[in-house]
Amino acid sequence: MGLKFLFTSTFYPPFHLGGDAVHVKYLAEELAKRGNEVHVIHSISAYNLKRGPLRNPKPMESFSNLYIHPVKSTFDFFDPLMAYTLGRTRFFKDNFSSLLKEIQPDIVHHHNISLLGYDILNSNFSGPCLYTAHDYWLVCPKSSPLKDGKLCTKKSCFSCQLKSSRIPQLWRLQRGFKEAISNIDLLICPSDFVRERLTQELDIKSTTLPNFAPLPPSLFSPVAYSNYFLFVGALEKHKGILLLLEVFRELRTKIDAKLIIVGAGSLSKYIKNFVKRHNLEKKIIILNFTNDSNVLYSLYKNSLALLVPSVCPENAPLVALEALSVGTPVIASDKGGLPEILMKVNKELIFDDIETLKNLLTSFPRKDVYSKQIIQSYEKNFSPNVYIDRYLIKLREIN
Repeated sequence: MGLKFLFTSTFYPPFHLGGDAVHVKYLAEELAKRGNEVHVIHSISAYNLKRGPLRNPKPMESFSNLYIHPVKSTFDFFDPLMAYTLGRTRFFKDNFSSLLKEIQPDIVHHHNISLLGYDILNSNFSGPCLYTAHDYWLVCPKSSPLKDGKLCTKKSCFSCQLKSSRIPQLWRLQRGFKEAISNIDLLICPSDFVRERLTQELDIKSTTLPNFAPLPPSLFSPVAYSNYFLFVGALEKHKGILLLLEVFRELRTKIDAKLIIVGAGSLSKYIKNFVKRHNLEKKIIILNFTNDSNVLYSLYKNSLALLVPSVCPENAPLVALEALSVGTPVIASDKGGLPEILMKVNKELIFDDIETLKNLLTSFPRKDVYSKQIIQSYEKNFSPNVYIDRYLIKLREIN
């Protein structure tokens, strides 16, 4: 007989912004496939606050034993704003408590609760309480390890929030927040880097459990491009996309491949203008972000390598694991948890400066040199079965 889970997450597809919600979806589906009953509660109001109402959301694939509980306040934006400003919202806490009482889960697993309120960590639930640190929210109002563009080594949260035009979260200084965190029985971190940063400040039992990517599709869509490197992600400065543009501009005749960019973000217009201004239309191809997994996996599979040039300390980006699942190499910066992924695959594809990146791109071998080794590494370290087995072992250790 399977277990009964209750997940909390600020976002859940299609009402989501990034990889944290996608991980929740993948984990919920994998547990449901194995006969467990999984409930997920998330906030549509939080999504509306960030992006505005989603028009014509695409219906999600249904799974037996998987139940999604979207919550939307009558006052919509007000409740997630309350959660951000005051650390709690009565509306979501009441919905969470009612669901907790109704389904009586064996396990409560919190994910990104940044706009749900920390008080959902306080409940009468007597079973194991897990929390996955998709970012640094437990110790940082900005959920980031950076301050003024550099790794934060000396905290000054109040001034840092003001500089970022954010309302200071004074509730983080209160005893109630610290007591709520103490209710977490196990802190799951997708990388050792994140775990070390969090446990410097938190006295919680913790473990590192690398993220996973689902098994790739068995059939792939035709791709209209060949001989290209691929970038997939948010078009934002911290993702290192500007670095890639400069490298391909400077080495346009020396890199014997195109660059395909798939994504959306605040730099979209700048990137298009950059490509046009430097006459790089035949060298750099910009595609809109797509939620069509078949198209995305086809782009992964046919690329020379996925480029992850992040300038900020990444946790465990899903795009890297998705590329590995189809045997595609990943060239990545040495930031955050990225080296932990590549050390299991090919450490020679980690770069720590721009010259190393240039050398990798100008002398990169055929993709099939690495493919078999990469797929084996994915199956051993980042596949669904491996993750779920490790996850369930962690649960048994709590009990």
